[in-house]
Amino acid sequence: MNAIEREQLRLSVMRFLSANVTAFGLSEALLCQMAKAEGRPRLTQPEVRAELEYLEDKGLAARIGKTISPENRAWRLTAAGRDHYADLSDE
Repeated sequence: MNAIEREQLRLSVMRFLSANVTAFGLSEALLCQMAKAEGRPRLTQPEVRAELEYLEDKGLAARIGKTISPENRAWRLTAAGRDHYADLSDE
């Protein structure tokens, strides 16, 4: 994946997380499936996880604490992520 594709994946993941209205977050597997549906057929779940961790390091996404099956990580957009995504949507 080149830098442009990586940036587009990050923006897609932020859009998916922004659209989520549940308190449960979105799983890495579902986020990967959604990104593949946008035309990234060779995308892998570890690639999505790496970008989620990047967004987490930037304070834009956060893991949801899970008691049951914590190995199936779920993610949400943070307030900073919502603000950043809203600023991008205004452009």
